[in-house]
Amino acid sequence: MNFGKHGNLAPVQTVNPQELYQAIVDASSQNPSRVHSSSARLEQMSRMLGTIDALQEIAIQRSLPLPIRQQAAIQFKNSVSASWRSRRYLWATVAQKQC
Repeated sequence: MNFGKHGNLAPVQTVNPQELYQAIVDASSQNPSRVHSSSARLEQMSRMLGTIDALQEIAIQRSLPLPIRQQAAIQFKNSVSASWRSRRYLWATVAQKQC
């Protein structure tokens, strides 16, 4: 769940596929400042609804340049891994409280 500052349920944001694509393009850049700013934005976007699906769509588009597709695949893998780790931690915490 996504909680705001005061413990209230925060609204869930949905990723903008065009903005995600631009962040992937910037992350694939040779310009260090673009890479740095895009990595921060990709971190924010990783918590948005639809990010994993949009990353997969970018990665499978054969019409896109290979470095862009590879970057999307890497971000996809990282997002899925983080999601699984957080769920594993959640289940371990729940199981520990039940004992």
